[in-house]
Amino acid sequence: MQAAQKIKCINRAWFVLSFEVADSQGHSLRSDDLPIQREGLFDLAEGDFPEGAEVVLRVKAVMGKALAAMEKLRFARNGRTAVFEVRGTSLDFRVELVAIREAEE
Repeated sequence: MQAAQKIKCINRAWFVLSFEVADSQGHSLRSDDLPIQREGLFDLAEGDFPEGAEVVLRVKAVMGKALAAMEKLRFARNGRTAVFEVRGTSLDFRVELVAIREAEE
């Protein structure tokens, strides 16, 4: 399982969505609505996530279904960013991990 400090969600779908990052202990960060072709970013170090927590990205289509990413991550204060893309329509979409980017200086 890969480790990251930040989670970026890029909306490449044909609908407005919101997303959240959550762990099994009830910690979570939730976004506002994210329009088409926009991106949102969470720094898990700014939340209450304990180091090493296993987190998952969940996406909710406005007027549609919800879906969790297949890939889970571990929270680490390493500056790395996990980049996810959402593609499809509100009733048929996918959430994919496309990159883990190294920390920027």
